[in-house]
Amino acid sequence: MDKEYFRSTFHLSPNTTAPIYTQLAEYLKYQIQSGLLKPGDKMLGENDIVEILDISRTTVRLALNRLVEAGLIVRYRGRGSFIAEPKLRRSINYLYNFTENIRLSGAIPSSEINRCEVVSADEEMKEKLKLATVGQKVFVLERLRLADGEPLIIENTFIPYYLCTGIEKTNFSKASLYNVLKTQYGINVSHAEETIEAIIINKKNASILKCKNRMAGYSIERTSYLDSGYICEYTSSVTRGDRCVFKLDLYNSNNTRSGSIDFERKLSIS
Repeated sequence: MDKEYFRSTFHLSPNTTAPIYTQLAEYLKYQIQSGLLKPGDKMLGENDIVEILDISRTTVRLALNRLVEAGLIVRYRGRGSFIAEPKLRRSINYLYNFTENIRLSGAIPSSEINRCEVVSADEEMKEKLKLATVGQKVFVLERLRLADGEPLIIENTFIPYYLCTGIEKTNFSKASLYNVLKTQYGINVSHAEETIEAIIINKKNASILKCKNRMAGYSIERTSYLDSGYICEYTSSVTRGDRCVFKLDLYNSNNTRSGSIDFERKLSIS
């Protein structure tokens, strides 16, 4: 955005009670969300905005702070402000399905399959899936999940093989695992437990995710259950912290909608 474009397109409204910084923030937000300002573009400098509008630096900073809080811009000391890459928003209120939620976000989901096979469970996997004995067959699916070709999640899934015999023949580079489980095997996930932990992404995973080594990220462990109470899936994943936001809706225990808090998760691009 250059000075002339800003000068010709932004006008303070005298017919509103909204503060100047709110009007400025909403204008810049529209420029970003409409695609006129793209990720990586440099914002007009604070001094330039102050000069053009003849307003205080504090007012400009209040407007830019709103954009920072919304994840729309990032600031770099000595360099200025830049349009941020859109982040993934995971609402922790619905059973998470990567394929469906990325499509709803307007992006194209895809997967790179690193492993798709049946193995014998070791002691750790026996415990995770609550299997009867070590050596029981387990389906293993290791994938790199992408949105519009950009790596976002390393996802490793383990399912008791007696629930899904023959599933290893499926092409999961395009197919949704949950859709296959539901339509071909009649498996409907009743509920799931998820643990989300902030981590520093190690060198190996950073290379796979094409992000900086030792970047902040999330480690997510998920255990899914059938109505019967049996475990039908265990998934561990690593997600880039710079492209992911978790959202949790909380309700008062007296709210008629729910007497407790339900935790769910989904992905969408803001």
